[in-house]
Amino acid sequence: MNNSRRKFIKQSGGVLPFLLTSNIFSNLTSTFTSEVKINQINLFLINVNKERNFSYGVWKNRQHVMINIKGGDHIGWGETKVSSNKPNFDISAWSKEFKKLKGMNLSDAIDEVRNQFLKGNWKPIITEGLLMTLYDLMGKLENKPTIKMWGLKGTNPVPAIFCILERDTELVVKQARIAVDQNMHRYVKIKMFGEYEVDKRNVSALRKFLGPDSFILGDPNRGYSHVKDLKELSKIMIALNKAGMDGVEDPASLKKDELIFLQANVGALSIVPDHIMRPASKSIKYFDKRMGNYFNLHPNCMGTFTEINEISKIIKASKKGIMIGDSSLIGAACTFWQQLAIGNEASWVEAMEKPQEQDAFLRCVEEKATELNNEGKVVANFRPGFGLKVNESKLLSLSDAHLKI
Repeated sequence: MNNSRRKFIKQSGGVLPFLLTSNIFSNLTSTFTSEVKINQINLFLINVNKERNFSYGVWKNRQHVMINIKGGDHIGWGETKVSSNKPNFDISAWSKEFKKLKGMNLSDAIDEVRNQFLKGNWKPIITEGLLMTLYDLMGKLENKPTIKMWGLKGTNPVPAIFCILERDTELVVKQARIAVDQNMHRYVKIKMFGEYEVDKRNVSALRKFLGPDSFILGDPNRGYSHVKDLKELSKIMIALNKAGMDGVEDPASLKKDELIFLQANVGALSIVPDHIMRPASKSIKYFDKRMGNYFNLHPNCMGTFTEINEISKIIKASKKGIMIGDSSLIGAACTFWQQLAIGNEASWVEAMEKPQEQDAFLRCVEEKATELNNEGKVVANFRPGFGLKVNESKLLSLSDAHLKI
């Protein structure tokens, strides 16, 4: 990105997203497609009972909603993780705000969802799930891959990263074996707990099991926020690097200048800013390449996708790497984020299917545009929209709840 464009983005502030919104459809769709009306919205609730451990607490279970939106004899698909530890989640109450989308033109619906987020009215767990579904429908109506309609140029396979969320070292190694079995052991992410001895033990065991060639990314979820001195934090990160950790997401709650200091003082370790990148419309304005070597664009936190593509351009222009993260996704959103990663030439993608945790949606997929190759990389065979075709009747039988709007 040239300096004049960067200056424009900085000076535009909060106005930029609305400028992007105003002509998004004039450049992407035919008059017919933009005027297709949404005639049905379906929500399918799926509970995942795999326990997940974090520095801030434990998910005993989590709730995902698969979304389909119908219009013009086509179906768009999407997904969002809506809650944790709420197996009786009420999808009717959750969807109350966006029921008005039914009957809208496709173009108006996308603008409405975007603007509700940019005005601060709707959270990413609503807007991202709806937008990916609407954009999938858009591509299918136009008979073009949505990634290509967005003008994204990337086509090369992107490495998948496997995520381990265990505290016990034996379970860490057990999960690493699954990573090997699923051919996803070249990039592995390990959750950390802000407890140096525990984290060091787990990183060391993981490195010993995986060998020297795998990239190990630690994620404390800001678990080292209790370490207030940045020099001390740097020493801890260097020690974990020596134990086998190649990169670390958000070791603590760090501001821009603190991230810059940390990256400059941890030697070969790569800092991967995460929380400060949320949402995309905000991080466009204050991105600084000195904050890290890779930058995490985290599902369910970024809000809107036009801005994700914009911040991705800025990151690439700075010669830094893009990480497409995960929100423990299990279904339709996985192939979406994988294609977004490929289109934006990301360094790796975390949003991978997890059949070992929950395979209800995966059992219903009839066609999908992405797959994992024998090198552990995601390959895309781009199809209209995001390429998902799903057996809706089977999904209905496997879901924990269903709502037709």
